Amino acid sequence: MKKLISDTLKPNGKWSIKRIGAFTSFWLSVIYAFAPIFSVIEIKEFVFVGLLTYSATAIGLTVWNKTIGKNDEQP
Repeated sequence: MKKLISDTLKPNGKWSIKRIGAFTSFWLSVIYAFAPIFSVIEIKEFVFVGLLTYSATAIGLTVWNKTIGKNDEQP
């Protein structure tokens, strides 16, 4: 489990804030979506969509930065 966390959230031996943000916001959205099963709260759609949007944006930025870096290295 420690290796999985290390490989996923620490790509070059350093913590990646974008990856941590994507990981956290995704699981928060899942917990938020299932919260009414366990307690009486009202789900706001914009909160759920906002968390998923942040997660997708953070992952997209990570991929974008990787492709930019690969393009810079090629002659």
